Amino acid sequence: MRNGKIVLYFCAGVTKNIFRKNQPLLFMPSDIINNQLSVYLEAVEIMQHGVMFLDREGNILSVNRRFAQELGYSKDQFEPKTIFQVNPHFNFIAWKKLWEDLETKGKVSLDTEHITSKGENVPTKLRGILVEAGGEKYCQAIVEGELANSQEDLYLARFCLDNVKEMITWVNPDGSIFYANKAIRETLGFSAEELLSMKIYDLEPDYTETDWASHWEDLKTKKWIQRETERLTKSGQAIPVELSLHYMNYNGREYKMAFLRDLRQHHRKEEIMTLSFHALDQAAEMIFWLEADGSFYYHNDSFIKKTGYDEIELSSKKVVDVIPEVGLKEFHEKWEVIRKEKLIHTERTLVCKDGTKIPVESTVTMVKLNSKEYACVTLRDVTKRLRREEELKKLNEEKERLNQQLQAENIILKEEIEVGQGFNNIISRSAAYRPVLRQIGQVADTEATVLVLGETGTGKELIAKAIHRLSGRSESPMVTVNCGALPENLIESELFGHEKGAFTGAFQQKTGRFEMAHHGTIFLDEIGELPLDLQAKLLRVLQEGEFQRLGGTKTIRVDVRVIAATNRNLEEEVEKGRFREDLFYRLNVFPIVNIPLRDRKDDIPLLVRHFIEKYNQRMGKRIEEVPQSVMKELMDYEYPGNIRELENLIERAVILSPGNKLASNFQFKKTKSGAKKSFASMDDMQRMYILEALRRTKGKVTGSGGAAELLKMNDKTLYSRMSKLGVGRNDFID
Repeated sequence: MRNGKIVLYFCAGVTKNIFRKNQPLLFMPSDIINNQLSVYLEAVEIMQHGVMFLDREGNILSVNRRFAQELGYSKDQFEPKTIFQVNPHFNFIAWKKLWEDLETKGKVSLDTEHITSKGENVPTKLRGILVEAGGEKYCQAIVEGELANSQEDLYLARFCLDNVKEMITWVNPDGSIFYANKAIRETLGFSAEELLSMKIYDLEPDYTETDWASHWEDLKTKKWIQRETERLTKSGQAIPVELSLHYMNYNGREYKMAFLRDLRQHHRKEEIMTLSFHALDQAAEMIFWLEADGSFYYHNDSFIKKTGYDEIELSSKKVVDVIPEVGLKEFHEKWEVIRKEKLIHTERTLVCKDGTKIPVESTVTMVKLNSKEYACVTLRDVTKRLRREEELKKLNEEKERLNQQLQAENIILKEEIEVGQGFNNIISRSAAYRPVLRQIGQVADTEATVLVLGETGTGKELIAKAIHRLSGRSESPMVTVNCGALPENLIESELFGHEKGAFTGAFQQKTGRFEMAHHGTIFLDEIGELPLDLQAKLLRVLQEGEFQRLGGTKTIRVDVRVIAATNRNLEEEVEKGRFREDLFYRLNVFPIVNIPLRDRKDDIPLLVRHFIEKYNQRMGKRIEEVPQSVMKELMDYEYPGNIRELENLIERAVILSPGNKLASNFQFKKTKSGAKKSFASMDDMQRMYILEALRRTKGKVTGSGGAAELLKMNDKTLYSRMSKLGVGRNDFID
């Protein structure tokens, strides 16, 4: 006691602790030997200030005689065991905060109050420093205080209360609010005047005056109560709070002092935790947490359902029991890896209770909580994925086997023809047309120049497009030039381009068709119409892959595949001097003769249906039926204009047909009896003759009863002739 004050000092120093259960705590400096202990204790006892020692939880471990006397006790009568029983301003939260300040700063100093043996609050000043003893931390305290009845002290006390973060109220025995600090006013939204005119049970839902009376008597008996409840804001919202209630008797007046802690954030964390565990238990993945020794700390419902173990069984097992391929040694090694890398992915085998093995994909992360480490493991069942991979592997193996088989049999898939549909809109199911389709498939993947021969209207451009689309140049453009449709003075400019000013009207540079077709294909239709002077320039492009623009001097190199077509007999044109012989041989590397429609009449029904569908869509018609008599007319006609003429006839018939049946409104150029029969070439005659022989021998080429024997030809000679004419052994099939 100094000048009527009790001062609390927290003294620094390294000390030893010598105490037993239910005995006072004795502190001894490490440099004081045993025979000096009594001197140290006597010094504490005779100090003029109250002294007490506290631990981290606020337990009072020992006090000196002066401290007990200041609070109205004798040393033997002093019974309080915690700081909360002798100080109305300390609750668990406030004490924890003070302890954190001690550990951070090493000392604290504050004004507060202590409760005397009569229940009165005595203002005190506290000073202190953290000390360590026997590896533990303690508070060594000295108390200084005096009664504070002056208005100045009251003002200072209220100022302090109004500026703390905790919500504080003082309540009279009748339930009226005597004081409410700034924190509770701001949280609940009431003014000081509003709160002072209210009763405490106005702020708590479903809390009545009767409840308050019962509660007051209970508090008087227990002196301190802690519970969770709610407080109503001015807007009517109920806020969850934790109450720390203290009974006070000051100068003969009774009060209840309440410290309130807002639990909204705490409840939100609990809700998030509950939802998180719900999400974990509902997850399809198996999730569990492991401790450092490999034992299970947590496991979700999916893990239990998959493995067949119950929670009791898993509590006695370790991860190596369900994933045996991971031994304890490897587990500890992996633990160190996870600690460093934070995340690892592996594939493992999970063994269930019944011995079933499940392949799983494992993801492991390290979680640290309250200074303790856990491995969070997520297992994903990959049984279906592995099954699909195995099926895909088998399919790929089968595909490879089939490819090898096809290569061994020299079967080119591009030669396969669906019934009613050939290559790229070439519609045919005629056996007579199959050699043409076979030739397309044979030459498409090569870089050979192709010459397509045939009458007008047979679809030579369709053959050129099919070759381009089946070639390695299909991603590049195919450029078409109709040599017969361009004036002679423009053909060179169209093919090779021109420079600005090359001729009258050449106002700017023009890129030719050969440049446009670079890396692609150029289709020269009606090549027989090309003037002789341009034939030489075309020959140079075919030989050297280079040319010059009209009016230019720069040599331009191009990579272009050439497909040409004509309805003329170029051999006759060469004999007559109208076509260069060297150009003919350059173009005639791989000739394909497109046979006329009259030689593939079994394709007419397919073509008729195709053209009807085409013009139905274009004209909004719904012609669905072709009468047998109409089809017979179409089958009997010789078609000098070939497929183009058939398409024109169908287009006109669709226009003139009133219902859903195709009407007979054809305007044939000649009747069948008056039609001029075409004269087949020697190659055409040989092809048809060989096909007939194959048909009769059912595809047998050599040996007894084979086509070679029927034709009285040598086997090798027949094979050579079939290769030249593009005839396969199965081409005879209807």
